[in-house]
Amino acid sequence: MADATQTDATLAVPAVEKSRRRVLRDGWNWRLLLVRLLTSGMAVTLTVVLTPGLTFTGWGLGEFWLVAGVFAVLSAFVKPVLQFFSLRFLVASYGLINIVVNGVLLWLLTVVLRDLITFDFIWQLLVGGLLVGVFGLVFDAMAGTSPPVQDSSATDEESEVSS
Repeated sequence: MADATQTDATLAVPAVEKSRRRVLRDGWNWRLLLVRLLTSGMAVTLTVVLTPGLTFTGWGLGEFWLVAGVFAVLSAFVKPVLQFFSLRFLVASYGLINIVVNGVLLWLLTVVLRDLITFDFIWQLLVGGLLVGVFGLVFDAMAGTSPPVQDSSATDEESEVSS
C-alpha cells in the first residue's frame, strides 16, 4: 500500500499540484469572491453606460449588486460551457469569438433581468461584449484577482537564495 501512495506522489506534476493547491486555497476566499463580484459589476455597469442602445430602465445600489451577482453567476457557469463549445472557432479566430461569448452573456443578462437592462439591436450586444471583456480584464488586473504568471525556474532560484 505504501508503494502505491509513493508512485502516485512521484507521478504528480508540480504545476498541476500548485494550481490545485491555489484553487483549494482561493476557492472559498470570501474577500476574493467579493472583489470579483465588484469588478464584474463595475464592468457591466460601465459597459451599459457607455454602449449606445444598452440601457438601464431602473437603477439603484441594490440593482448594482443584483446585476453583479447575476453576471458573476453567468460568467462562472455559462461562459466556460460556451467557450468549450466554441473552442474550434476560438482558436481559428485568435480569440475574437470571446466577444461573441461576452455578447451572449449580456443577452442572457437582459433575459434574466428584463425589467432592468434592455437593448435595441444585436450589434449593441457585440460592442458591449467587447467592452465588458476589456473592462473586466482591466478591473481584474487592477484589483489583483488573477494570479501572476511566474516562471517555475525563477521561483526555484528564489527558494535556493532564501535557504
